[in-house]
Amino acid sequence: MAKSAIYTANTGAQALQIGSTISLGSIIRRFGCGVNLNGNGIVIDEQGYYDVDASITATAAAAGTVTVTLLRDGVAVPGAVASATAAAAGTVALPITALVRQMCCGSGSTLTLQLGGTAATVNNVALKVIKL
Repeated sequence: MAKSAIYTANTGAQALQIGSTISLGSIIRRFGCGVNLNGNGIVIDEQGYYDVDASITATAAAAGTVTVTLLRDGVAVPGAVASATAAAAGTVALPITALVRQMCCGSGSTLTLQLGGTAATVNNVALKVIKL
């Protein structure tokens, strides 16, 4: 059984440039003390492992590769990146799955999603973080 979890969603269109942080929207479900939404990031502050699942839908502003990266305190989480090639005004699905470890005896970490590759409008983002 999970010790804490959060599920956020944002179905509003977000026209973003390369390097922009994706807004996670609002909390849909949450329990426990290990995770919380703070601005555009999820704060994890209890020692242990966190299962992260993100689903992003984006429409490319121009033909190219749309990329979304999971960041922890501004640093890319290894392997937690999704990319897809899109035609101009083409819509792509970008799923991300990762396992993040929060060390003991430190302050919390913040998880964010960042757009890369080409400018795009993010049409939908859903993020689930579960403390294992």
